Amino acid sequence: MGAGRRLEAAWVWTGETLLRDAAVMLDATGRVTAVEPAPGAPPGLLMPGLVNAHTHLELSDLRGAVPGGDGLFAWVTALLRRRREPDPAAMLAAAFEAREAGVAAVVDVGNTGASLPALAEAGLGGALLVEAIGLAPERWRVAFDTAACLRPPPGLRVGVTAHAPHSCAPELLRRALRGGPATVHCDEDPDEARVLGERAGPWAEFLALREPEWDARLGRAPSGTALLDDLGLLGPHLGLVHMVAAREADLDRAAAAGAGVVLCPRSNLFIGRALPPVPAMVERGIPLAIGTDSLASAPDLDPLAEAVVLARAFPRVPREVWARWTSQALARAKGRAKTLWASLMSRANRRPAARMPGRRLIANPRETPGS
Repeated sequence: MGAGRRLEAAWVWTGETLLRDAAVMLDATGRVTAVEPAPGAPPGLLMPGLVNAHTHLELSDLRGAVPGGDGLFAWVTALLRRRREPDPAAMLAAAFEAREAGVAAVVDVGNTGASLPALAEAGLGGALLVEAIGLAPERWRVAFDTAACLRPPPGLRVGVTAHAPHSCAPELLRRALRGGPATVHCDEDPDEARVLGERAGPWAEFLALREPEWDARLGRAPSGTALLDDLGLLGPHLGLVHMVAAREADLDRAAAAGAGVVLCPRSNLFIGRALPPVPAMVERGIPLAIGTDSLASAPDLDPLAEAVVLARAFPRVPREVWARWTSQALARAKGRAKTLWASLMSRANRRPAARMPGRRLIANPRETPGS
């Protein structure tokens, strides 16, 4: 096993505390062994590697190609018209772009598992979740077969997840989400509750054209969160992605079960011009994580840029919340509590500060061999 490292910077964010003139000692695996004073440390901010808790590398070739602003159904319809086989070069470029932004781990969701080589080559840990969708077993069985054939490198877990309560049979939701850890799109748009509770709206028309007997096969509940709760699937193992249309009762259910929420604010603003009720989530103590969604609905894969949007939109929420949840979700993403310190600081100065939202203080830390 190789030697450890010592990283010094004028400011060190440990994930809980901001320290002045400090050094972080790492062992050969990247685990923090000590944090100690370092008088005269070079200017800059040193922090744990970031977690992008929700993205879709398979859509990386559609950056800027799918119009937004008219709601989720309109965006999905436009996406389906443009979608094609995943582009390996685009996925690889996106994975390295995430790494350049300081991302150490991701929760990448895709239908084919085709992003695995890109994640491995970029050295990103976390989870690759093959997404199943549909109301009949013949529609979603392929996702489980695909995941079973994937061989991830160490530090990257492969699993299966379900797309969303309004697009998946209860049987699929149980099979994909009961074991965890997993994430699931949930209550991203008010039309999801309409199809689940009233069997009305654009999603009802969409399903009627594609899924025989959809009315009998789709779960029934006042919201996606409520359906997951009724099925006994809410819990600390599950991250609810988006929750823009979540109601007070939905947040109460999530909080009571200990479920987390993954926020993707720039994607939400682009697709539906709305943000989730974040202050109400914070008040209830709901664990939060930050994702970017795909490059088809976000300009880049930078979780700190997402945190800046949240901090500006919700100024009464302490900013420490966002700094904490850009990195603390790592244990949830990787399935174990191991803190990685990414090469964010040594890469950041290669780009003009104006192109690094929320990262004005970051400069190269001093690095020396550890003991």
